[in-house]
Amino acid sequence: MVLDNFFRWIPHWFLMLSLSILIGGLIGLEQESYHRKIEEKHFGGIRTFPLISMLGFSVQYFLKSTLFTSIVFFSFGLMITGEYIYEAVYFNRKGITTEVAGLLTFILGVVLAKGYVIEAVSLSIFITLILSLRELLHTFIEKYVYKRDVAAILKFLIVTAVLYPILPNKSFTFLKINPRSIWVMVILISTISFAAYFATKLFGSRRGILITALFGGLMSSTAVTLAFSKRSLETPELSGELAMGIILASSIMFIRQFIIMFVIFPKIAYGFFFFSVAMFIFGMIFVLKRPGSSTVVDVEFSNPYDITHALFFGAFYTLILVLSKLAHLYFGSKGVYVLGFVSGLADVDPITVSMSQLAKTGVIGLKVALITIIISSITNTLVKGVYSYIFGHRELKRVIWKAFAAMSVASVVFVVIFKNFVNF
Repeated sequence: MVLDNFFRWIPHWFLMLSLSILIGGLIGLEQESYHRKIEEKHFGGIRTFPLISMLGFSVQYFLKSTLFTSIVFFSFGLMITGEYIYEAVYFNRKGITTEVAGLLTFILGVVLAKGYVIEAVSLSIFITLILSLRELLHTFIEKYVYKRDVAAILKFLIVTAVLYPILPNKSFTFLKINPRSIWVMVILISTISFAAYFATKLFGSRRGILITALFGGLMSSTAVTLAFSKRSLETPELSGELAMGIILASSIMFIRQFIIMFVIFPKIAYGFFFFSVAMFIFGMIFVLKRPGSSTVVDVEFSNPYDITHALFFGAFYTLILVLSKLAHLYFGSKGVYVLGFVSGLADVDPITVSMSQLAKTGVIGLKVALITIIISSITNTLVKGVYSYIFGHRELKRVIWKAFAAMSVASVVFVVIFKNFVNF
């Protein structure tokens, strides 16, 4: 009560000004401690940043002129730019983080003056956190993110930024092909694959066969199958463990399909849920028979944000989408089932995406779409069995075919159940 009465007598502008000093001081304290630690000449610290925040707050709060605030900010930006050029020339400084933090601190003062108190405080905390994590972030990037990955991501983002706005957001031809919708699917699949790609780089081959298979399966179970099969010929004594890795990666594929379907059309994902979980458990029964191995097995994955990879997927997805509609139009559900079987020979993602999208728009029935996706999964599983037979050691072949045959039979049973006994 006493505290409330005390604040009631303090002018509002004074409280807000004090808060702007605290916000600037938080960022300035972090900068001061860092630059003293490395003994480097720096642009600002515990005194400068509170003054910058006060400047932004005072100009906006007292003058209430957006034009004048913009002029002051532009002048302040020129001053910081000149200071940076001076230190870069005479002291060989390369980083610009402190200067950017200074500009953001000015903006925080303006945001606070406009009455966004919680937002300004939250932003100052996030800025301070990012600044304080510099060593951790730099080490992380140097260790796990390669230059070619950064280049691939930038190209993908640039192409997406250019393509997305200019792609027509309307349907063409009697097949109702929407170019923008297709590119959205490319972004979705690339992003899911990139998450797995990054996880593989973090935890993959350095942690052993099963961990590599776990994250690799979220990205490409086919790549895991090929790599592990070839490795079994080089080290036959590891054939059992490598076979378990292939089975695990192939089981994870069903979880990946579920995630894709859930993002696009949750209703079809609910129908696929029990099948995906059953297949995963089925695979894990075989995997858990053997203990894990710490042996390192490298698997080469391409960055899913590589623009060539993304465009290829987009073209393949469009082809599957067109063929799916034509097959359903001229041959009914049987034609779609045949397409699911054929597409599974190459990849399950395009047929999974296209069937989910077509079921969502009502072009294809939910049951037909679901059965088609399961058929493509069966085909893809058998194809990986063929790969292991061609490239793998005989011990690996024996274990793989036992598991894949059992998983395929279980999948066929699910198809029969869905077709004859389940209504959506």
